[in-house]
Amino acid sequence: MPLRSSESVCNTRLTWRAAFPPYNFLTYRTQSMNLPIRIRLSISYFLIFLAAGILLCCASYWMAQRCLYIALDHELEEHIDDVHDFFAARHLAGDTARAIAVLAAEYPLKDDGKWLQIKDANGQWIYRARRMMLTPHDLPPASSLAHVRWSILEFHAEGRQVRSLRRAITIDGHTYVVEEGATLTKTDRTLEMFRNGLLLISPIIFLMAGLAGHLLSRRALDPVAAIAREAQRIHEGNLQMRLPKLKTRDELAHLSSTLNDMLERIESAVNTVRDFTSYASHELRTPVALIRTEADLALQFERTGGEYREAVSIIGAEAQRMSSLLDSLLLLARADAGSEQVRLEPVDAYRICLQACAKWRPLLAKSQLRFHADLAHTPQIVMADTLYLQRLLTVLLENAWKYTPPGGSVTLTLERCKDRVRFSIRDTGIGIPLKDQPHIFERFRRASNVQQSAADGSGLGLALAAWIARCHQTEIHVNSAPGTGSAFTFELPIAYEAMSGFAAEMEQETAQSS
Repeated sequence: MPLRSSESVCNTRLTWRAAFPPYNFLTYRTQSMNLPIRIRLSISYFLIFLAAGILLCCASYWMAQRCLYIALDHELEEHIDDVHDFFAARHLAGDTARAIAVLAAEYPLKDDGKWLQIKDANGQWIYRARRMMLTPHDLPPASSLAHVRWSILEFHAEGRQVRSLRRAITIDGHTYVVEEGATLTKTDRTLEMFRNGLLLISPIIFLMAGLAGHLLSRRALDPVAAIAREAQRIHEGNLQMRLPKLKTRDELAHLSSTLNDMLERIESAVNTVRDFTSYASHELRTPVALIRTEADLALQFERTGGEYREAVSIIGAEAQRMSSLLDSLLLLARADAGSEQVRLEPVDAYRICLQACAKWRPLLAKSQLRFHADLAHTPQIVMADTLYLQRLLTVLLENAWKYTPPGGSVTLTLERCKDRVRFSIRDTGIGIPLKDQPHIFERFRRASNVQQSAADGSGLGLALAAWIARCHQTEIHVNSAPGTGSAFTFELPIAYEAMSGFAAEMEQETAQSS
């Protein structure tokens, strides 16, 4: 029997827990976060307005109560002043027997005397109203009220709440303690009516709070809804569309502007990828077609060894061109992905320029081009990546070689300019039109007059050069005009600490050799 009782108790507890699961704040918060923002804002505004309404009602009731009590206390104080005037007018101060008789004859007929009692400084009662006798209580001595304006006492008498005020008065050198009271019935009824009025308007306050919360949340989220509608219309085919620009200067206007900036970057990136794919496929299609054509022709008929060697050389040249193009594409792709790292370290710019001269002088001479090197004949230590700096010079010298007709000249200059070293490659080639100069560093972009030259190109060289320059915290400046040639210039800062160390090493080597 006891076992069955315990089982029934356990079942009852389980049923109770299933019907009323324990409150979990985290679960409630998670569930509330799943609600739409509009509903959450409406609830938040409703709670805020509700709390404000409740606080306003409570403050109003407290202020009304305080004002009524203050008015009642002032009225009681005026009654005590009447007692003072009564004593002074009849010269009752100091004559206890006469004061008792006069008060007994006068005050029972007055309403002011219903809750009145008076006591002199010696503790003798001068007057006590009949109602005060029903709930007798003593008065404090006059000395305790000498330093206060008055004291308040509330008590219950005849089924009513009475509020009384006690004060010491002095008349012709004689001190009396006077207590005057009044019932709180009228005050309580006034407060009750005021409280009932507040309770009646409370539902209206709640409705207004809910309506205000709904309207405010709707108005606050209307711009967000407009932005969301416009954003849903934007897709890959119309990336040029933009979100509406809000004329306000709030967070939503900033959000719209930020999203428009992001859309511009996305559009630019997508266009870059499209152009990259289009140009890459176009540039790769030509060498692949030539390789296939030469291979098919070489295999179609019997040929001599020289003809086969010529076909193989053509295929090799196109393969080399395609390999260079793929190498440039791979480098740009790695640069876009951020995986290509440039390591800046102190290097001798003079030595790198000497290596470039040794490499390009024979090639330029073979193409009937004059090559001049105007180099500072002292070490110039700069912060750079050796391989990438060599590639930058190679790109610029290769462009000068490609687009300068036979009989022209190419000049490589290295000079010191205050705390920087300036590199300059000048040629007397076909030049670049002014309208094309802002775009020559873009990928797959070539000047409009390249048809005048028989040189092949993919339009990636200057894009690589510009990326290398940015990695070295500099930029390439171009000065060109059609028919007068081009000049490409960039500068690198001098590494003073490394240069002083290099000079010390040179002096040490000179001393050892001597």
